[in-house]
Amino acid sequence: MSASREKKQRQGSGPSDKAAQANQKQAAYKRKVRTYTSIGVVVAVLAAALLIWNSGFFQSRALAATVGDNELSAAELSYYYYDVRYPYTIYSMIDTSVPDDEQIYDEEEGTTYHDFFLDEALQTAQSELALYDAAIAAGYSQEDIQDDLDASIASFQSAAASSNYSYRSYLVSRYGKFMTPSIFERLLARTLLASLYANDMGQEFYDSYSTEDLEAYYEEHADDVDDFEYSYLYFTPEAVMNTDDDGNERTEEELEELTAQALADAKALAEEALAAYEDGTDVADLIEEYEPNSSGDHTTVTGTSSISSTYRDELLELGENEATVVENGESGYYLIIFHSRGRNEDLTADVRHILIRAETTTDEDGNTVEPTDEAWESALSEAEDILAEYEAGELTAEAFGELANEYSDDTGSNTTGGLYEAVARTDSYVEEFLDWIFEDGRQAGDTGIVRHEGDVESSTSYWGYHIMYFQGWNEAEWMLDVRSDMSQEDLTELQDSLLENDAYAITTADGAKYLGA
Repeated sequence: MSASREKKQRQGSGPSDKAAQANQKQAAYKRKVRTYTSIGVVVAVLAAALLIWNSGFFQSRALAATVGDNELSAAELSYYYYDVRYPYTIYSMIDTSVPDDEQIYDEEEGTTYHDFFLDEALQTAQSELALYDAAIAAGYSQEDIQDDLDASIASFQSAAASSNYSYRSYLVSRYGKFMTPSIFERLLARTLLASLYANDMGQEFYDSYSTEDLEAYYEEHADDVDDFEYSYLYFTPEAVMNTDDDGNERTEEELEELTAQALADAKALAEEALAAYEDGTDVADLIEEYEPNSSGDHTTVTGTSSISSTYRDELLELGENEATVVENGESGYYLIIFHSRGRNEDLTADVRHILIRAETTTDEDGNTVEPTDEAWESALSEAEDILAEYEAGELTAEAFGELANEYSDDTGSNTTGGLYEAVARTDSYVEEFLDWIFEDGRQAGDTGIVRHEGDVESSTSYWGYHIMYFQGWNEAEWMLDVRSDMSQEDLTELQDSLLENDAYAITTADGAKYLGA
């Protein structure tokens, strides 16, 4: 082969210098593209991860605690945590702009509000899970609470709409950033079912006690059951000014002397009132006479725990209508007069009613305006027609109850036949309602119509007529108090038994740190 041909073959077998350079550049570019692409993918993944992290996706699913065999995520535990926390935010007892774990709850113990809320939340979750499992074991199901669940969800949705929030946003504002409608509704259903079971068991206990059981309990707990009737007058020393009448600053010694004298004067006044009482001055006159210099009242409370600890021991040592003066440190002196103690034998009543509201309007400022005469007349006419319908029928409690369910505007009783059981004279029903019930000579089967006038200053007030039906007398007030106390004790004992053997032992996990942050 000639040299020229060999040269040509060499030239034809590979790229030219320029082509080689181009290939090299292209290869380098491809390497760079691959590198940049890899970096871009990593950055994109990291950015996505950061976005997901900031959204709370991972934190919400982090294990926050175990209660027995039950695992609670941060989102699930927030349902209980923020329920405990909520009243503290409403009443500004904590600073919501500062994390809970940076606010001290107990200086002595060194615990933060996060510690406190978390502990309370876990205790609530523990009790609820135990009751829920017991309910399921007893044959309860979601069907038993579905109506209440639907109503509760609707109430939250309505509150959200009223606040111009979406449903989800409202739940976040109430239960923290991890809450979702699905988690909330699932846990709410569990709460309602556990509560239903507890209420049913409490009612079962309540109904099970005989008169002998009540008497035996009373003998052991009279101090907790008895009503204590007494009067008191509180005498406080006059305030001591830092300057005298001429505007001169008083010395520390002068202030101490004047303060001591003011306290001595308060004591002397209390002893003067005591002497007046022992000389026969009526308590009401005594309170009226000394009111400018003291506070005073005549009161009846149930149980010794309701008596002020300042004078409780001294009061309990007094005989009937005896009195004494009790020192309240350097703040003042009490004159206390003991009248009597004993269990409340007043009977309670079972009553049904139908509420017919008189229509109200609002003025241009949104304030409630009392019903017009025409509105009153219309409401009365409707009430009279309903009562006439009852009187034309079977004249039974059940028949009245059917009318209550059909016509009553009282949402608290218009699904239960208008029935209120064990109503006491001291209960917080409207006065006209109670006056009719406890009128002398009241008998089972009595009916009537009473008028109630509301108050424009109250947002919960109403105007209207109550169609009354007296179903009958119930037990004495003391017996109902004892039933309530006994059933609560038995229910607590039941709950404690469910927690035996560490079946619902609590263990906190790392996810708990995300709550209250």
